[in-house]
Amino acid sequence: MNDMKKFCNSINSCFSKENSPFDERNMGEIVSLLRVKSQLTQEELAQKANVSTQTIKRLEGGKEKVSDVTCREIVEALGVNISRLTKLLDD
Repeated sequence: MNDMKKFCNSINSCFSKENSPFDERNMGEIVSLLRVKSQLTQEELAQKANVSTQTIKRLEGGKEKVSDVTCREIVEALGVNISRLTKLLDD
């Protein structure tokens, strides 16, 4: 759960801090790449994660913060190993 919280905080911090380790484009790209790797459209991911397609589009476009719950739903829908991803983001 700590890794999930850390990942969600990384996503959201890029929208609130100018000097965050990841800018919003990079975080959006990460979500987009994970989605494409999972062979899902934005619509399919939104449906699988129980969020709106607009949320996925805005997140990938670097225009939207997400709650921890939404973040968890998206990550779980993508089937991502959050511990592994968090370690990659730390490197």
